[in-house]
Amino acid sequence: MGKQYDDKLVQALKQRQKVEDYHGAPVLVKYLPDCDEKGAMDPRLYRDQKKSLQMMAWMPSFLMKMDTSPKSIANLRKMFNGIKSVPCVEAPISIEKRTVPAEDGYEIPVRIYKANREDTGKAILYYIHGGGFFGGSPDVVEESVKMFVAKSGLCAVSVDYRLAPEHPYPVGHQDCYRVLRWIGENAASFGGDREHIFVAGDSAGGNLTQYCTTRDREDGGNLVKGQLLLYPTLNMAGVQDELFQPGMEQFEMAPSQKRGLTKMLKMFSGMTTGLEPILGIRDAHNDYLNPYTRDPANNPPTFLTVGGHDFLKLETLGYGVKLHRAGVETKMVLYKGFGHAYIDNTGVYPQCEDCIDEMVSFILAHCSTD
Repeated sequence: MGKQYDDKLVQALKQRQKVEDYHGAPVLVKYLPDCDEKGAMDPRLYRDQKKSLQMMAWMPSFLMKMDTSPKSIANLRKMFNGIKSVPCVEAPISIEKRTVPAEDGYEIPVRIYKANREDTGKAILYYIHGGGFFGGSPDVVEESVKMFVAKSGLCAVSVDYRLAPEHPYPVGHQDCYRVLRWIGENAASFGGDREHIFVAGDSAGGNLTQYCTTRDREDGGNLVKGQLLLYPTLNMAGVQDELFQPGMEQFEMAPSQKRGLTKMLKMFSGMTTGLEPILGIRDAHNDYLNPYTRDPANNPPTFLTVGGHDFLKLETLGYGVKLHRAGVETKMVLYKGFGHAYIDNTGVYPQCEDCIDEMVSFILAHCSTD
């Protein structure tokens, strides 16, 4: 099918980017490639979401609250499991399916992606999909992982961890950590380098990524060379501090789009702080589920990215500032005019490809400095 945008837009994103200050920490801000309206959504994204935003703008607030009933979860799971990317990676990528034994004997499905079966000693991207801990799958991010492998020449592993509420916390988290340890033990079997494992995840997958890194440090494995958190879920408990003060004034929105965007932001913010029933817990105030309040020291080099209209923007950038202040090497990338889950849209929006370029650059830079 091919990309639905001109490659010139990806180049324009890079040409228009600027490093700006955010509470004393540098943020690489990606301005819209072909629009100068302050606070506007990306024109392509707005075209695709215009009807939904207009409908949402006039929807009563009580209809937009998080519903954790089985029927609602099934509907949300169907939405989260939809494939939004388009086939556009032309390079041949091999995909090998294996399973990893969990602590309880369950066989966790994983997929191994390689551009060249003959290459060995390659750095590894371990990718954990998002979906609110109850949805999503490796299928949703497969084209993105393939594009990463094609652009970098590295190998990647994607995990199909068990989902809540059928498998309550900490089952999914433990599955992801078990696969990390398996990668460390078996990297050579698929041509990977255990000394260069980079863990990445989007949204809930970002929370699972940070969990893997935290457990790796606690257990003394030191397998994680670096982590990449894509609009991660970090503050489910909604703990406020100087860097996290929720409010619509924290978001830059074009006047003509403000009503719909405001409703969207409020709806999704409510979903994030309402995950306890789905996860099977009473309280999200712990260091694993709510890493935003954990001591950020002792983390590996960290890459964070988020959209300017993402309901997770404040906690993502706030966490980046905390890492920066703690002396952790941190790179933050902010996409103006974009909301949540852009990594799911490979081939649809130029921001997704640019984000993959940034991920490749981050990882290769930390491979070349050894």
